[in-house]
Amino acid sequence: MAIEHMVWLTPKAGVSEDKMEDILSSIRALTHLPGVLTISAGRNVTDRANGATHGVLVTLNAAEDLPSYLNHPDHQAVGVVLREHCEVLALDYERE
Repeated sequence: MAIEHMVWLTPKAGVSEDKMEDILSSIRALTHLPGVLTISAGRNVTDRANGATHGVLVTLNAAEDLPSYLNHPDHQAVGVVLREHCEVLALDYERE
């Protein structure tokens, strides 16, 4: 069963929209990682996310793919930059 890896991002003080777009682009570039089916990332268009201004949705082929995705060096490198510039909230669920 597919897994949805959902991430809510809240930029830290002083982080520009250009920097956020750079970060989202680097996330979108992770589609080459094993198990990744799709990645979408963009700016929040409502005020319903408790202050989160950007979101990411990664669809993985199966639950077994989540650990290798999270631990892949390319994902880890993006995560370092992401956490430097944003507060991050993530949730993973099986897609029905």
